[in-house]
Amino acid sequence: MGKLISAHTVLGNSYKTLPIPEKWVGIIGLPESNFRMIIYGESGGGKTTFGMELGVMLTGLGKVYYNSSEQGEGKSIQDAFKRAKVQDCPKGSFMLADRHTFREMMDTLSKKRSAPFVIIDSLNYLKLTEAQYKEMIEAFPKKAFIIISWSEPSGKKPLGTQGQAIEYMVDIKVRVNDGEVIALSRFGATEPYRLFPSKKAKKVHTGKQLELVPDEQQ
Repeated sequence: MGKLISAHTVLGNSYKTLPIPEKWVGIIGLPESNFRMIIYGESGGGKTTFGMELGVMLTGLGKVYYNSSEQGEGKSIQDAFKRAKVQDCPKGSFMLADRHTFREMMDTLSKKRSAPFVIIDSLNYLKLTEAQYKEMIEAFPKKAFIIISWSEPSGKKPLGTQGQAIEYMVDIKVRVNDGEVIALSRFGATEPYRLFPSKKAKKVHTGKQLELVPDEQQ
């Protein structure tokens, strides 16, 4: 139920933010503990890797539930875990949900001492709707939700009406393109972050040696 609060009360309140490393403050700002985020980009651009790296960082603060509705358990997710250094997490802190449906996910999150950090990969494969998103955050208002989405061909927006509607309801919007992470956050200024060298870089001959030069510099 909604309530009426004085603006001065809000100004005088203290709100819990996450004690995240300085590196991450520069990438996503200093979020509240129940932040909402969408990560989107083209296939192979690094969105899953970034989501996993974020999850690895968050295991230092609490358990992470990772719903791999798209890949599920297998060699590809194992390789992704290795790239993101999930092996460095405390044992039992990063939990893989092997293709949980929306209802299975809701049931798991409703259990006592369930993970405070939830990553869904992906919105499109799970077919998460705007109504389900609202149901989820209203049922678990203290949890943080990170949703990975496919993007439009331009890479500039999440794919589909559901993804774009959810984009408007989150606190942090993250576009990942060719290894570059660019976030727009309600929790402070951010700076671009590079996950891996550009795949679009080409070899050019300088007269002495071959060097990799990004497309935009040629």
